[in-house]
Amino acid sequence: MPKIDRVKEFINYLKVLLIFLLVTNISLIGWVVNNYKNAEEFLVYLSLVIIIVILIVVVVINKKIIKDIKSLEEL
Repeated sequence: MPKIDRVKEFINYLKVLLIFLLVTNISLIGWVVNNYKNAEEFLVYLSLVIIIVILIVVVVINKKIIKDIKSLEEL
C-alpha cells in the first residue's frame, strides 16, 4: 500500500474517532445538565473531569489530522 493511501486511511480513522468522542462528550454534557441536581456530587465532578479530558483529546486529534493533511501535500 502506498504511503499516501496509508495516511488517508489514518486520517479517516482519526475522523471516526473524533466524531465518536464529540458525540460522547455532547451526551455527557447533556447528562450533567439534566442530572446535576439529582446525581451524586462525585458523579457530577467525575463527569466534568471526563468532559475536560475528552475536549483535550479532541484538540490533540484535530491537530494530528491537520498535520497529516498538510503532510499529504508533500506526497
